[in-house]
Amino acid sequence: MQDDHSAENVFGKIAELYDDVRPEYPQQLVTEVLEWSRLPEQGRILEVGCGTGKATRMFATHGYSLTGVDPAPGMLQVARRTCVGYANTGFVEAKFEDWSLPEEPFDLVYSAQAFHWIDPTVGPIQVAKALRTGGTFALFWHDSDHEESPLRTALDNAYTTFAPDLNSPAPGVHNTSRWSILVNDSGLFTDIEHREYGWQAEYNADTWVRLLQTHSDHRVLPPEQLSRLLTAVREAIETHGGVYRYPVVTRLLLSRKA
Repeated sequence: MQDDHSAENVFGKIAELYDDVRPEYPQQLVTEVLEWSRLPEQGRILEVGCGTGKATRMFATHGYSLTGVDPAPGMLQVARRTCVGYANTGFVEAKFEDWSLPEEPFDLVYSAQAFHWIDPTVGPIQVAKALRTGGTFALFWHDSDHEESPLRTALDNAYTTFAPDLNSPAPGVHNTSRWSILVNDSGLFTDIEHREYGWQAEYNADTWVRLLQTHSDHRVLPPEQLSRLLTAVREAIETHGGVYRYPVVTRLLLSRKA
């Protein structure tokens, strides 16, 4: 039986919404990953959990051979459509842990806001198998960097009332030390390095509510509970100026295959 909380089921039916409202990644991050990776002219890139191609399109513009792997057919349908202009980019529908790797190794393996869906006992091993010796493994994700404000307090109150089991009104936060430990303790990677990119996104009530509907911890709530929560969130933003200025830190973890 397929897990109802798997990435395929959580995101498969909202692929278009996901692609429309999920934030992009800093262009500087993409540039620095490629520079750090020192790819050869015919370099090969693998993206783990490519989703609808949000990060794929940013890397594909550089012309390297790029393969995106994802288990959700609905997400891949969007990725294939939006990446149709990139001749060197292709996609595979598969769980990364189960995918039969090609014989030719990759020079860069990256995962954008997706590696938490991968079995941690298998993921680093599979990445190492996919990479050539000295190849780069890059993980990156968005974190929140909130400041106290009346709107933040109102959002906290909405979650306390309607979804107290959720950690905060800024879902999707990842633990940096978790990824560092996972990569370091595998013994498969070296030259581990962390970088951060601070920026600010701006949302009105409608776009913020739409964005929340693409977060897995919200999507698994019972429909009535989610509806009440989103109504309260919308009211909080609308009664505090109508704009949510959302501070973001995009974190990058770089390493090389030992």
